[in-house]
Amino acid sequence: MISSIGENEDNNNLIFNQIEQNIRQNANQAIGLQVFRAQNDKITDASLLNQLDTSFMYSQLIKEMLIDAEVEYAEDNINDFVDICLAENQDNQMQSENLRSFRNTYKQHSSVWWYTKESFLYSAVNKALRTQDMTMLIAMGFFIRDLHLQLIELQETDIENQSLSMLYRGQGMTMKDFERLHQQIDGLISARDNPLHVGIFFCIRPNAAITTHDKKSLSPFASLRNVSCYPNENEILFSMHTIFRIKNVHEIDERLWQIDLDFTNDQDQQLNILLEQLRSEIYVPGVFNVDKVGKLYLKMGDYDGALEVYNTLLPMFPENLVFLCYVHNHLGLTYQHLDQIDQALMHYEKSIEIRRSWGDEENNDRYSLVTYANLSTLYAEKGKLEESIETYRKVIALRLEYLPSNHPELSCEYSNLAVVYSENKDYSSAIECFHRALDIAEKSLPDNHERLATIHFNINVANEDLANYEEALKHITKAVDKARLSPTFDQENLNRWIQSMQQIEEKIDAH
Repeated sequence: MISSIGENEDNNNLIFNQIEQNIRQNANQAIGLQVFRAQNDKITDASLLNQLDTSFMYSQLIKEMLIDAEVEYAEDNINDFVDICLAENQDNQMQSENLRSFRNTYKQHSSVWWYTKESFLYSAVNKALRTQDMTMLIAMGFFIRDLHLQLIELQETDIENQSLSMLYRGQGMTMKDFERLHQQIDGLISARDNPLHVGIFFCIRPNAAITTHDKKSLSPFASLRNVSCYPNENEILFSMHTIFRIKNVHEIDERLWQIDLDFTNDQDQQLNILLEQLRSEIYVPGVFNVDKVGKLYLKMGDYDGALEVYNTLLPMFPENLVFLCYVHNHLGLTYQHLDQIDQALMHYEKSIEIRRSWGDEENNDRYSLVTYANLSTLYAEKGKLEESIETYRKVIALRLEYLPSNHPELSCEYSNLAVVYSENKDYSSAIECFHRALDIAEKSLPDNHERLATIHFNINVANEDLANYEEALKHITKAVDKARLSPTFDQENLNRWIQSMQQIEEKIDAH
């Protein structure tokens, strides 16, 4: 959240006096900034794209998950949040009393009222967002969503009853962040916490029309006048991770700079495409949306974070067998990534056991498909290649019962089975499965999808193991070409593939 942004004053001296006061007041609440490239910049280096945009995309997805209307927050969420805060403030009697009052009287006041009244709440929300503390974020998700929804309601009233021409905020910024911001006129900016080094103030032009009629907007903002715990508070509250466009940067005094921002909810096309791709990989319709947080951490490669999320979720709905089955499967997957194989196997087996305890017996295996697929990978990692091959065949047969023959999931399964065949030195079977995977992928995926590149590379490896160098060269050349087309492909892997291609060319020349 971005708070303490004062409304426009007619007197310039009052503005600068207020800015100086803001900078002093915000010294312990400093924001650092995520700055993203200008609209016309083109980035072709995938590793640079990840460096610039990945943290932004993940923070946006976390925000979407927390305010998701389909997630059901229970009364216990308030108790969990208060219990966590009480544990952190057990030596602070006054704070403990405030926390108990919050638990007992939360519904008697609005979320904005609480946010402006209690310093523990303001600090807890901002710290959890800054550090992406998922245990705390899940516990306080009920409050973050309540606050977001109230801002949407207040914004409609603000737009009808007042016209905001300019907003100001005095703040500090690291030199590194400032230098990057200075080079990105017309780029995007989003606030996060960081140490102070440079004194700045922001001039923000709110464009209320952007979200006037959009109740699903991710970036509502509203005046706190008459709704704050302090009725005369003359400030604006923005929703978390609100995005602004940098319009101008100019120095007004030594080590004091003015940054002109436009409020916007537009993001450049590349970011939108990648965000949509991440959403499609994380969100499964009809399944527990709260689990998206754990899947997001798995996607990020933060397996300790995923483990924390799933262990937090596990006791939340003890009577919901579908949910327990689902969480145990993902705990197994997380432990597998952490190379804790015995723990992974225990959770996979627990997931299948729970699934077999309810529902239609004929469909139990079908509903445990994802767990069986994960088990196949686990068997391969333990060197049980025959068990892995048998389980993958079962997964493919089950998928063919209810998926079209060219579904991209089948491409994944055939490709995974082919990898195990390769590990088992059955290269002919591996090549056959890879070609099935490739045929499906070519029919169901866009031409620049990185899976096409990966399949071509794996076909190359299998042919090279059989000393079919001409065929290997054909496929590694295609793999490199496809990888260069993919906006998400890792540059280091691409460099390694190019080296492998050169080595195969040398082998052909030597023959």
